[in-house]
Amino acid sequence: MPSTAPHYNHFLNTPDSAVEDMIDGLLLMYPSSLTKIESQNVIIRKDLPKHKKVFLLSGGGSGHEPSHAGWIGDGMLDGAICGGMFASPSVKQILSAIRAVTSVNEKSSNDGGGCLLIVKNYTGDRLNFGMACEMANAEGRSCRMVVVADDCAVPRDKGISGARGVCGTMLVHKAAGAAAMNGSTLDEVVNVAERVAKRIGSLGVSIGSVCLPGQLAGRSASENEEELCMELGIGIHGEAGIEKSVWLSAKDIADKVVSTIADFGYGMGSSSERLQKGDRVALILNNLGATSNFEMAILAKEFVNIVEDKFDCVIDRFYVGPFMTSFNMHGISLSILCLDANGEILKYLDAPTTAPAWVKSDNSASQSSRSTNALESLPDSYEDNENDGSSASALSATAEDTISSDLTNGAIRAACKAILDAESQLTQWDLIVGDGDCGITMKRGATEVLERLDNGSLSNSNAVKLCLDLAEAVSQSMGGTSGILFELFFRKMAAVFIQQCGGGSPVDFGLAFKAGVDAVMFYGGAKV
Repeated sequence: MPSTAPHYNHFLNTPDSAVEDMIDGLLLMYPSSLTKIESQNVIIRKDLPKHKKVFLLSGGGSGHEPSHAGWIGDGMLDGAICGGMFASPSVKQILSAIRAVTSVNEKSSNDGGGCLLIVKNYTGDRLNFGMACEMANAEGRSCRMVVVADDCAVPRDKGISGARGVCGTMLVHKAAGAAAMNGSTLDEVVNVAERVAKRIGSLGVSIGSVCLPGQLAGRSASENEEELCMELGIGIHGEAGIEKSVWLSAKDIADKVVSTIADFGYGMGSSSERLQKGDRVALILNNLGATSNFEMAILAKEFVNIVEDKFDCVIDRFYVGPFMTSFNMHGISLSILCLDANGEILKYLDAPTTAPAWVKSDNSASQSSRSTNALESLPDSYEDNENDGSSASALSATAEDTISSDLTNGAIRAACKAILDAESQLTQWDLIVGDGDCGITMKRGATEVLERLDNGSLSNSNAVKLCLDLAEAVSQSMGGTSGILFELFFRKMAAVFIQQCGGGSPVDFGLAFKAGVDAVMFYGGAKV
């Protein structure tokens, strides 16, 4: 009997319970470090320091994981307030978090205690966190608030709220958290947070929109928008960006994103500054939720190249991973933090933290050393030497003129043409029983063999050398299971031909072919 349960495109129980279920899961994932305020969607450190320090709180709508609970730990946040999906938390939730980490009568900003709220620039967050901050201060608790507005898609002075707060907020968490752990006062921590926030520019780009729990699909496109598959400047809640575009290469995306951030500048209002040649920067390449690691690596390459080569900046730190997602959006964002000349911000970024989601940067090497980050040659012991007098080389020489050049050329071309013609059919069959890459893999091999035949790098009169040349061609071009199976097949045939020629016998293609098939079945495990 078919199920009557509602169909969701996500792993969840119900949309209504999703946030609570997610928090319960986090507490089970980190039972020794996280706890929850009873009846509130507020997560705080289980091991809150007993000594006086500035406590850091942040939060916002859920759906941006690992933000914000993933940043709880020594050197970053002490608590995270989780609103509904993409919805600001309530004043009551925020106030309960402030009360959990502060004491009454902490009226001095210089006594080593107090609480800092780090808030992203959205009207709901500003109002709710601001109200909670004022209520906490009225109770005699020392509380301050810093707003981060790093999004370069919306002018900072536009409307009431201006630029949105996005992934650059993570760097504010990190710097302020390090300052607090180092014993700085509330005034000093606020100063660090504001200074870092004013030096960040961020921009997002997406291929697909977000689909929240309970929704059937993301934002639909009209007919004339179907080809405009990319959106530059999209918000972390799926807000419209500044430009829609046809598909762009990773290199073009990187150029467009970095150029937009550079043109927008950092700072506030008319006093904003621009990225300058020689600036030392930290970058965050942020996964918005559904971008593969494969794509992230390609984009990492292009962003580094654009920042270093086009803008001539020095990348001191480069963080890559999911920092502030937009649930399951297929997209990325880039944040550029312009570091200070005295290295203080860099010191805060490098300070230790136990926050589970923080991805430490592999300290960037110099540009020159990165450009040569490959072995120039293999060690001597790995190099091939066809003239070393080995039995294989010597015996293969005896196989000269063992096959007809014209017949060989015709047979190879016919076989490769048959493979190229069958590409789509091979793909269809492989989609039924495998991963669907058989057609393109076989096409790569056939194309490489034809190219080598045309440029004379395939022997067409020596059976041994022909099989070895074919083995090398498929090994270099095909890859995967098919590539190694065909390489095994041809190398086994070559070995049989060597034995035949060494004994003075004519080559027997049937015997060599059977030996090649037997080798494939033995090593591959499949039987006919």
